Amino acid sequence: MSSRSRALPPALAALGLAALVSLPGQARADEPYAISGGVFLSLSFGQQLAFGLDADLRATALLNTGRPSSEGNMGLGPFAQATWLNFSAGRFAAGIHGGSDLADDFSDVLYSIDGELGWTYRTRYNDALPGQHGFHVGVMSALFSPVALDVSARAVIPLSGEPLVPEGIFGMGLRVVPPFGVRSEAVAGRPLRTADGVVLPPALALGPAAARPARLDRATRAALAGAWLDSARAECGSIPAFLALARDLAAVGAPASLVARALDALGDEVRHAARCSEIASSLAGWRLRPALLPPPPARDADRRAALVRMALEAWHDGCLGEGAAAARARRSLAGASDAGVRAALGEIARDEAQHAELGWRVLAYCLAEGGREVREAVGDAIAGPAPAPPGGHVELEGDREETQAFGQLRRAQADAAWDETWAAARRDGERMLVAA
Repeated sequence: MSSRSRALPPALAALGLAALVSLPGQARADEPYAISGGVFLSLSFGQQLAFGLDADLRATALLNTGRPSSEGNMGLGPFAQATWLNFSAGRFAAGIHGGSDLADDFSDVLYSIDGELGWTYRTRYNDALPGQHGFHVGVMSALFSPVALDVSARAVIPLSGEPLVPEGIFGMGLRVVPPFGVRSEAVAGRPLRTADGVVLPPALALGPAAARPARLDRATRAALAGAWLDSARAECGSIPAFLALARDLAAVGAPASLVARALDALGDEVRHAARCSEIASSLAGWRLRPALLPPPPARDADRRAALVRMALEAWHDGCLGEGAAAARARRSLAGASDAGVRAALGEIARDEAQHAELGWRVLAYCLAEGGREVREAVGDAIAGPAPAPPGGHVELEGDREETQAFGQLRRAQADAAWDETWAAARRDGERMLVAA
């Protein structure tokens, strides 16, 4: 093997690692772009039968972020691929990809179709098969969005060297983030806030799981699996959010009891994420898990700025967000009949009510410590117009009785839970301001 060939595997490994490391540590709903990467196994035939280890990285400009999520994302952008062939040669490809998310009413999966067009170069196999440039075309399907299991078919048309024999390539692998991004309609409870806005963790498929129940039709099962996976991602995002709250409370000198309650709430969210993931996995037939994200860094200029921010977040994310999450869980529990769903909803309803009460305690502390600046900021928030529900609520497609049996509310029920929470919180907030 030449020194150039011996250097190829480390170079490909470095490229694959760079592709994964460069992926965002967050998946934001309704971003105008998406960055996606994955690792794959492939089989090539034509000039020579070859086994391949592939790394893929692609960026996508989303063209319809303002449309409802039920219509799916569509977009285009650049891609780059690297493949280690038979542990002795490499293939590199780069070009443009484009496509969209699709929904199949006749199966229990959601998927996207993505076409590719570009240039490729294969390094030398041996004297009979020297390095060769080529024209790259391909199509890829990412199954069960927002968790991507990819299958692909590609072709290479040689443009240089001998022999000029086209190659076919079939591949399968896992993608960390779907090529057209992750969309979610609601963030229930305390969201993870960063300097760039609210973020949701990506989700991973860790292998097949036993699917149930058999009585559900495929479209209803897919819709329910997606809804419960969104809930798992939201609950998982609350874990670093509460860790950041505990850190910030300690930083401003809050009582140890408040810090301890924030850490207790973090433990609750760990259990919630696990329960929601188990339900989503049993519906999807895949072991689905959201990825845990780090807490956002502290970014306040001083203690007064931290108290203002924490007071507003306590109002929006605790008093309102977690209060509404508890109200929605109670309403969902009333119509649910599946045993696992009822157990999860009962636990979530109880814990989210306690988290909302923690929000009120944090708000009271910030009002007492922050003076006029905090009172004015909170007063403006409470006196302002009613905020829209977090992310809105999309009514699931599928059998209505079955979706309710699995804990999913109709739009009117979700809106009523939010209106009820807002009215009660506004009344209690005004009383707290008067007392302060």
